[in-house]
Amino acid sequence: MVDIGANYNSSLTEIRYLRVTNIASFLGVIYNAIWILIAIFFTDALVIYGSNTLLGLMFLMALLFNRKGWRVLASVWLILASYMSVILFLYLLGYSSGVAAVCFLIIILPYMTFPRKARYLAHVFSILACLTLIASVIFQSSILAHFDGLDPYISQIVNISITGFICLILISSMSVLIDKSEESLKAEQKKSDDLLHNILPANIIRDLKESGTTIPKRHKNVTILFTDFEGFTELVASISAITLVNELNDIFGRFDEIMEEAEVEKIETIGDAYMAACGLEDEMTNHAANCISAAQMMLSYLEERNKSHEITWRMRVGIHSGTVVAGVVGKKKFAYDLFGDTINTTSRMESAGEAGKINISSSTYEIIKNNFTCLPRGKIFAKGKGELEMYFVK
Repeated sequence: MVDIGANYNSSLTEIRYLRVTNIASFLGVIYNAIWILIAIFFTDALVIYGSNTLLGLMFLMALLFNRKGWRVLASVWLILASYMSVILFLYLLGYSSGVAAVCFLIIILPYMTFPRKARYLAHVFSILACLTLIASVIFQSSILAHFDGLDPYISQIVNISITGFICLILISSMSVLIDKSEESLKAEQKKSDDLLHNILPANIIRDLKESGTTIPKRHKNVTILFTDFEGFTELVASISAITLVNELNDIFGRFDEIMEEAEVEKIETIGDAYMAACGLEDEMTNHAANCISAAQMMLSYLEERNKSHEITWRMRVGIHSGTVVAGVVGKKKFAYDLFGDTINTTSRMESAGEAGKINISSSTYEIIKNNFTCLPRGKIFAKGKGELEMYFVK
């Protein structure tokens, strides 16, 4: 019932205001119902029954307005019903009834119920309640009861007690709703952060959050891994687009997991090409070894996968170590990329390699020669680079 009229396309803040409005309307009905019960025990005056029944119905109308989606009208109606309760009780039972205490509630209630777009109305009603409270205190000797069927002491107990109870319920409800809103916001923020971490490195995300910009950075000791599938063009022409995308999604999904296991940073995929790097965030001495380990796991995965799938994938791997410049390009749809001759050389390592093998440059070989067994290939011509010393990792 608290969610009457809730539209979950609205913001968490707007939904919170609506829920508090509904809770306050229920409490208003309870307030008038209690007074009807008290009147039954202490007096048979129809004016008490009738006035409280009318006010209770007014509080219920606020729920109806919320159900219709008339948010501002519901909040206005709630405050008017509350204000009319104060005025009516002051007239019937006088200042000595303690009903002026309800003004404290009306002062804070508009800020808990009015939606953001009607915040100016909250100011108006709060100021009006504040002025009513001040006037009733100043002129209390003149505000006499027009109905003397109830003991003022009983009226004070009832009005002040119920007002305190309503304040307790509203504040506790508000605190719970705020906690839920914060939890929802944290969950949404985590989703956004997880999505960002799937696109950009942690240090880039930190820079963009703090300043909105990021400065390109030069990294001297980085190893680049580049892969490509043999016969991909012919394969594209022989299978449906959906099958192709599903296959690549399955393979690259596992590659992403391997990169995480090997502590290698995925950079991008371009068609059937997969590029990753190690050594970008921290000064690492095992960046080359990590890339080779990742490449070995990638080839092992494909070998096992080919045994149980109709389409056979054969992949070349090229690895090279050197200096790169890393940064974010563009102002919208940020793309994190690497630049420099190291990238070009890695691409040549891949294209000059063989399917099912890991082809590395001399610079990478010098780093990992004591940890991996390699087969020298001698100097091999690479387009745009001339002859380069290359090695196959066994």
